[in-house]
Amino acid sequence: MTSVETVLNYFSQVRKFYANELNKRLKDINLTPNEISILVLLSKNKTINTSSQLKMMLGVSKGLVSRSIDSLVNKGFIVCIPDSSDKRIQRIHLQEAAIPVIQRLKQEGKEISDEILFDIDPEEFAQVE
Repeated sequence: MTSVETVLNYFSQVRKFYANELNKRLKDINLTPNEISILVLLSKNKTINTSSQLKMMLGVSKGLVSRSIDSLVNKGFIVCIPDSSDKRIQRIHLQEAAIPVIQRLKQEGKEISDEILFDIDPEEFAQVE
């Protein structure tokens, strides 16, 4: 495994942990861990906006990405717009309705991080970062 693959695998594992924890804390929003990951990823990375990019970044199947996108569209959190230069590509954009959900996801994510990292010396954390 190359170093890039190793790093992506590591981040995929961390992402899955956070998504599962967020899913437990936010049952009232009714999002799957993969839907949570997509919303957070889209909100933090404006250049990632296709299902192929999501598939690669999340390390999941094309089918899972497709089902998650369909669900998020149905919930009004995202919209898919054909690319202006290549109609085969659908660009994924966050909708206004997703903003309060994403804010809540970020707040809960910060709380999870604070709980996990509370006893790590800030100097040690900076070295790992």
